[in-house]
Amino acid sequence: MPDAQHLQALLAQCADKRESALAEIYRLASPHLFALARRMLRDQAAAEDVLQECFVSIWRQAGQYQAAQSQPMTWMTRIVRNRCIDRLRRPGIEVPDPDDALTLAMADDSPGPLARLETSQEGRRLADCMAQLEGPQRVAIAMAFFDDLAHPDIATRLDTPLGTIKSWIRRGMQRLKRCLE
Repeated sequence: MPDAQHLQALLAQCADKRESALAEIYRLASPHLFALARRMLRDQAAAEDVLQECFVSIWRQAGQYQAAQSQPMTWMTRIVRNRCIDRLRRPGIEVPDPDDALTLAMADDSPGPLARLETSQEGRRLADCMAQLEGPQRVAIAMAFFDDLAHPDIATRLDTPLGTIKSWIRRGMQRLKRCLE
C-alpha cells in the first residue's frame, strides 16, 4: 500500500495542476483501485473505463481532499467504489451468468482483506481486539469494513433492526479504539 503522507503530498500537487503528480498517484494507486473496480464490476473493460473516469475525478477534486477526514487511499477508494456502484445501477449493465462460468473464471485464490490483515503486526493486534467483541458486534463490523456493506444492507442480511446494527457498530468501534490504544 502506498505511503499515506506521500499520497497526500501528491494530491496537493494535483490540486496545483501538476500532471506529474497525477502520473505518480496513478503508478502507486491504480493496481489497488483497478482490482477493486474489477472485483465489483466483474468486467475488465468496464473496470478500465471506471478507473479512467475516477482518475479524472481525482485530478479535478484533488483540491477538495482533506487529510483530517480520511486517508488518501480511502478517499480514492471511495471515488472508485461509488463510480462502480453508479455503473452497476445503470439498467441493462448486468451480464447474465447462468452456468456460473464467469464467476468461476474470475475466482481468485489470493487471500482476502481479512487474511492479509491478519498477517501484519497491526492486523494481528486488530484481530485480537476483534476477537474480544461479542459475536453479533464482530460480525456487523466485519460486514461493514471487510465486505464494504452499508448499515441497511447489514440489517437486512442479519435480519436485525437498523438501529441495533448502528449501535453494535458504534459500540464495537469504541471498544476497538480502546483496545488498540
